[in-house]
Amino acid sequence: MPEFHIEVATTAVDLAAALAIRREVFCDEQGVSEAEEMDGLDPICRHYLVRLDGPIIGTARVRAIAPGRVKIQRVAILKPYRRRGLGALLMQRILADASREGIRVSVLDAQCYVATFYVKLGFSTEGEVFEEASIPHVHMTRTL
Repeated sequence: MPEFHIEVATTAVDLAAALAIRREVFCDEQGVSEAEEMDGLDPICRHYLVRLDGPIIGTARVRAIAPGRVKIQRVAILKPYRRRGLGALLMQRILADASREGIRVSVLDAQCYVATFYVKLGFSTEGEVFEEASIPHVHMTRTL
């Protein structure tokens, strides 16, 4: 049985793999421009990786936006590995780390079609639907 691991990226090779997954999921699958996806904020973010017996198959990044507040972004699992609960495990790890570090509020901008996924993880919707990269999104918040 394959073994999944969630870890924080620590090397340039890890970061390159995370960016490759984001290009595949957001740019290739969803048509987001590379300029929008690669927004220059990666150096100030913590990047998480989902590994399957070695290869990286998922990623997310977390950025501090204020004292006690983080924004979770770029959550992506490669298509063949979706619907296995890996996104939920990734989010649970991120939220547990944030809570342990004293973070009190976590926010994200969810694509509308996956907002229920985040609701199941304790996030609530705030505000109106807005477009980002020509995709409908909604702002969501969770108190830790």
